Amino acid sequence: MPNVYSYRARDMSGKVVRGQIQADDMNRAAELIRSRRMVILELAPGRTRKKEFPLFKKKTIPLKEFAVFCRQMSTMTNAGVTIMSSISAIAAQAENPLLAEVLTDVGKELESGKTFSEACAKHKDFFPNIFISMVEAGEASGALDDVLGRMAEYFENQSEIREKVKSATTYPTFIGVAAVAVVIVLMTTVIPGFASMFAEGGQDLPGITVAMMAASNFMQKYFYIIVPALIVAAIAFKQWSATTKGRHTLQRLSIRLPKFGTIFRNSAIGRFCRSLSILVDSGVPMIQALEIVARVVNNVEYSSAILHARKGVSEGMTLSQGLSNSPHFTPLVLHMLKVGEEAGALDDMLAKVADFYEAEVKYTVDRLSSIIEPIMILGLAVIVGIMLASVMLPMFDMGSMVQ
Repeated sequence: MPNVYSYRARDMSGKVVRGQIQADDMNRAAELIRSRRMVILELAPGRTRKKEFPLFKKKTIPLKEFAVFCRQMSTMTNAGVTIMSSISAIAAQAENPLLAEVLTDVGKELESGKTFSEACAKHKDFFPNIFISMVEAGEASGALDDVLGRMAEYFENQSEIREKVKSATTYPTFIGVAAVAVVIVLMTTVIPGFASMFAEGGQDLPGITVAMMAASNFMQKYFYIIVPALIVAAIAFKQWSATTKGRHTLQRLSIRLPKFGTIFRNSAIGRFCRSLSILVDSGVPMIQALEIVARVVNNVEYSSAILHARKGVSEGMTLSQGLSNSPHFTPLVLHMLKVGEEAGALDDMLAKVADFYEAEVKYTVDRLSSIIEPIMILGLAVIVGIMLASVMLPMFDMGSMVQ
């Protein structure tokens, strides 16, 4: 079993980096570090444990980086470079320490005689299920270079869609946080000054002003409780959403959201069709393919429907019949699948359906982004306007009394 060595080294940019590496001995560890074009400053056996918080601990790399890895593998294998050499080259130049560590271990497994799919299967938390299954199918058919090319296109497309969906949900979140911050600042700094002035005047105040002053007094009194409570609540929500129960609950809610639910539903359908199309076209048996897609689709509602359809297919039903009981698959999807099954071109039909729904996601995200921005700004303006009105109305009354 390889030993673990901790190192401190300087990379080509002059930055000092720390990490761990697996090697048979210290000399081999030094060679691997130098192959990454780093100058060794310290190297010692053993693992350096850093105190990490579960909230910030990363076990995977961004989808975009994984797509780049697939594209690099595809390009090198198409050029005739062996899998072992490709893995070593990518590991040596990888900027992400996790990617470099995993690929280094994969390279050692390849050296011991294991296949690429077997080596990847040791890191199921890192390599997606669809990638491992596709690599296995590519090795069996002798078309691994073609499979890696498809995987590169698949993850590039999924990365683009995910970024678009994230951008559509990030802006409202940012505006919402900004609105809360503005309200807190105005309530704790501006409103109290006017409240003192109105109290000295002894005049009758409008209802909106009374309510605003009461809210301001409450926030001032409990400010040191409210802010920490909001921070704790945000951290607790983050940790809860990382659990299986929390993740499934959010997935169920996401497809029921007004407007945004359409994006999440179409995204799940597009991911289902694209993944299944690639697997079926690569010769993966339908039962196994559906099991993989159920894990890839990233929504518990759709996963349940796909597993239910898988059971039906194992009992002799067609895929379209198995999915017909689920309300989450549209009549268009079911009809296109039925046509593909009857024509014996299910993989092609799935690809066309995937193209349609992926295009729908991109179009909907772009349209919502152009609508949400003015709506959120208007909402923030309304909040600030109400607070200003609560201040200005009594001042107008004071002006009238003076005259």
